[in-house]
Amino acid sequence: MLSLGKNPKAAVIDAVVKFLLPYEKNCVSLVDRIGRREVGIFCILGSSREILGVFSYSSGGQILHCIPDSVRRYDEYLALLRIYFSTFDLSGLFSVIGDESGTNLILSAIYLATRKLPSSSQSFLLMEHIPGTESAGSGLKIRDGRMRSVCAGTCSINLLDPLMVLQESYEREEVLLDNQRFNPLASKFIMKKAISENNVYAAFFDNRIVAKGAINATGLNCVQLGGVFTVPSFRKNGFAEFLIKRIVAEKRAAGKRVVLFVKPKNIAARTLYKRCGFSDFGTFKISYY
Repeated sequence: MLSLGKNPKAAVIDAVVKFLLPYEKNCVSLVDRIGRREVGIFCILGSSREILGVFSYSSGGQILHCIPDSVRRYDEYLALLRIYFSTFDLSGLFSVIGDESGTNLILSAIYLATRKLPSSSQSFLLMEHIPGTESAGSGLKIRDGRMRSVCAGTCSINLLDPLMVLQESYEREEVLLDNQRFNPLASKFIMKKAISENNVYAAFFDNRIVAKGAINATGLNCVQLGGVFTVPSFRKNGFAEFLIKRIVAEKRAAGKRVVLFVKPKNIAARTLYKRCGFSDFGTFKISYY
């Protein structure tokens, strides 16, 4: 195991990113955070010092990871991680996020090393946009005479307050678990940062925000779409589909692949994403401590 810290030499970062690129669609957030140098980087090394896996640990206690052979080499990696985590300060551990098999491996290693168990876990399906598989048209179901009242685009900071109304509803409906409370200060901080990076999008109808979405991670070849939410009274009118197709078209034109994760039981969201050209390709898991 090798700890690289937050600011290793450029050549070391290049080697880590080169390792991650074939698996990038499974770990866009990890690639994003490493590129920003926001996290401590750790590598699982082979006998010839080759990289076999990568994980990060943030100041907020979040572990992101990419461990491609976590099933085939489970026992080997478990032993390595158990030893390492027994010497690692995990007192501030908050969450483990990534491909489901890798998350399960890390959870087991943490338990064997510290006897810590997550307080809650949620599994998701990973989906990727496949060009040419989306349904035809914009998806809008409003009367033709009102089409001119619909538009979509990136959001500026003057839209922060109306966006936060949707964001709070989104978090309460889709993100927060039973033992978690909405944190308005943290949520607003994240929203401001996303807006400043032109990563927040909205659909407008009669000059009102009726749906929102965001790019919550940007890698070298992939972006991760998330936070899609439509005001309940405006649902089933195609606004989310209209917005998602707008975001996907922009990112595909920039040469990016678009991925997301969704709860398996959220049939409405999965159906929407399939209409927008997304297909399942793996599983994802978030565990909270």
